[in-house]
Formats: sequence, structure tokens, C-alpha cells
Amino acid sequence: MSNKISKKALVPATARIKTYYDTKQVVQNENVINFFPANATRKVTRDNYVNNPFPGSMKRRILGLSFELTKQFIEDDAANGIDARAIVNGLKDAAILLQADNDNKEFLRAPMSEFSNFAGTGIQLASATDNTADAVASFKRVATIKSAGEYRLADPFDLAVNQTVSLAVHFDDASVFPTIENWTQSGQGQLWLRASLVVAEVE
Repeated sequence: MSNKISKKALVPATARIKTYYDTKQVVQNENVINFFPANATRKVTRDNYVNNPFPGSMKRRILGLSFELTKQFIEDDAANGIDARAIVNGLKDAAILLQADNDNKEFLRAPMSEFSNFAGTGIQLASATDNTADAVASFKRVATIKSAGEYRLADPFDLAVNQTVSLAVHFDDASVFPTIENWTQSGQGQLWLRASLVVAEVE
């Protein structure tokens, strides 16, 4: 889709464009993930926002957002309940809700697929044999995850000073996601989802 952030976006020439991000773990049966909570974890490897509402007295316009997994590959592992295709589809079918808490105004309600690069995510088959002449190859699916990029909002909106942003992801069926123990036993690392907000800031 051709909705990347444009350099011609309607923002003042003096504006500073900044991307704020927050990263949350995707956990089995957790149907809602809330990003940018009022109290930031302040883990710089996972997020770079320090407060919600944003600190200071600058005027801010939310230009866009995106979602991406921090994993590059997800490999099928039936023994540990990891189904690459089900995980990708579970993410793609999720819905996002963007609001300003101070006045309960809803700015965006949309499928996550509009703000993440699922078109670039592929399911491949990896084969393996026992290296014997009569061995039968076994196959497993591997999901290759692409970078999300930044996606503009059709209707950018302004935040008042001290206005709190609420960004939530709602999964249709969070049971398709493996447990933390599943990922650990599989040796594939944890599943984390990063949400980013593109913000124009003006003094």
C-alpha cells in the first residue's frame, strides 16, 4: 500500500518529526495490549517515550503509526505449540483503536493489516533429511517477517498539551499465540510487538 509518510505532509517547516515507540510482549490468551501507558517502563531497548502525556509544552500532530514484530523468523514447532501461519494470521486479524483519553475521542479504528507490512511476510517451507539414501524429507513452515515501515494516517490529528494518547491492539483470538514457556522450550526467543507513533512537534 502506498501510504508511507510523505515529506510533503502538512506540518510547519519548523516542526521536528519524531517517532515514539513502545514494545509489548504478545502472550497467549491476552486479547488486548495497551501501548504507551501513563507510566513508561523506561527500557531504552524497547521504548523511547518517557511519559504519556508527552512532556513539555510543545504542540503535537500525530502523523502516522506502524506495528512490527521484533522477530525476523517464526519456525513451526508442533511439539511446542508454535504454528507460524496461525501466529501471522492472528496478528493480521487484530484491530487497533487510537483514542485521546482526556475527551474519549476516537481517532482511529482499523485492522492492523493497514499499518503493518503483512504483504511482505512470507511463509516458506524448510526441508530436512536424515542424510541417508532412503530418508524422506520432512518439511516445516517458516514465517519471514518484514519491516513495517511508517504509515500515515488519512486524517492526522493534533494533541492538546497534557492530552493522553491511548493505543490498543485487540486480538480476535489470542489463543493462537504460544506461551512464554513454548517459546523458551523451542529456543526461538520471545514474541514482541512494537508500536510506533510518528509525531510532528512544534515549540
